[in-house]
Amino acid sequence: MSDSAVLPAPADIVWYLKSSGWLANQPGPGGTLWVKGRSRIGVPNEPDDLLIRSVLRRLAEAENRGFKQIADAVRYVRFDVTHLRAVNDSHIVDKIPLVAATKLIGSARMMLRATATTARWERAQIGGSYSKIGDEVIQQAFMGHTERGSFVIPVLIPIPEPEPPDPDRPMLFDSQDGPARYEAAAEPFARRVVRTFAQSMQAVHDLVVAPERSPSTEGLHELVYRGVSREFCSGLANVLDEKSIGEFETTVDWAPLAPAPNTMPRQVSIGAEAGDLVRRVAERLRQQRASSVEVFSGTIVEFRHENQDDPFGEVAVSTIRRGRQAEIRVRLPVETYREAWEWHNAGRAVLVEGIIRRPSGRPGIVDNPARFQPLDALTPTSIPE
Repeated sequence: MSDSAVLPAPADIVWYLKSSGWLANQPGPGGTLWVKGRSRIGVPNEPDDLLIRSVLRRLAEAENRGFKQIADAVRYVRFDVTHLRAVNDSHIVDKIPLVAATKLIGSARMMLRATATTARWERAQIGGSYSKIGDEVIQQAFMGHTERGSFVIPVLIPIPEPEPPDPDRPMLFDSQDGPARYEAAAEPFARRVVRTFAQSMQAVHDLVVAPERSPSTEGLHELVYRGVSREFCSGLANVLDEKSIGEFETTVDWAPLAPAPNTMPRQVSIGAEAGDLVRRVAERLRQQRASSVEVFSGTIVEFRHENQDDPFGEVAVSTIRRGRQAEIRVRLPVETYREAWEWHNAGRAVLVEGIIRRPSGRPGIVDNPARFQPLDALTPTSIPE
């Protein structure tokens, strides 16, 4: 077992243990004993390389993982990490042409910046109207050291530490009909940016690359609903056009500080042969008109079904409307409401289509949604030619 890894800070070890189900005993003058099952780990209050290495060895043993794997997981506990991997036929291992590396990094920033804008307001073309708040997320991003093995660059997006639980926040009340009322924390915007990047890669793969054809007008709308823009496709095409890159792959490791979108594929690969097709889609998005229907996406943060005889339940979806954080309520038949509860438990964001009614002094509500489904449920065959 090699211990050659950059060591994390004690505070990051504490966050990792909290998010992994470890329980802390009463702290002492030198540190705190953490317990999980039969495992015991003492974490020092102050940085001490020898003690921290010992903590990581015990943690690696408890979780049956390698030392470096645990060290990296703890170091990045506060970050969503998107691994960008360039592959070619000769298997790039520890080096890559400088021109290709420069294009990869520049295009990756272009793609992330685009999704940081479409995470706030979906649009086919951004032009120069990038989101200021989205740009702030990108400005706080880091690039980790490249990883040996087909030239992998980790891009780190900081995720804010969660607020302490509100003791007055309504929690889950059990009843024969399921949850009567439940509230959850809203998705941090930085997480929404990374999720939008991941779902954009998946949407391009499913609606453009896998079918090997340019999508219909309805398919273009579906790409936009999931955060894809002309700028995102242009950045991706720039990577695929590089002769020394045969395949571009992205893998996301979600920070445990916020619930991860567990059902979204962690890894998406797109081959260089799709470059021309992706660029043609980028040009079509330049000319794409906005859809006339109201569509929004986000995470479910509240459930209400207080009367067991009511055939409808209500959920609240945390989303971005006109560049601002908002909660839109959606009225659902009980059967769909129960499905939504399962989607929420699985960490699945949802897509909603329908007319938003805005009662005076109250949040907007969709009374009869034309569509209410998980964002990751889209398949190429569901889009008409």
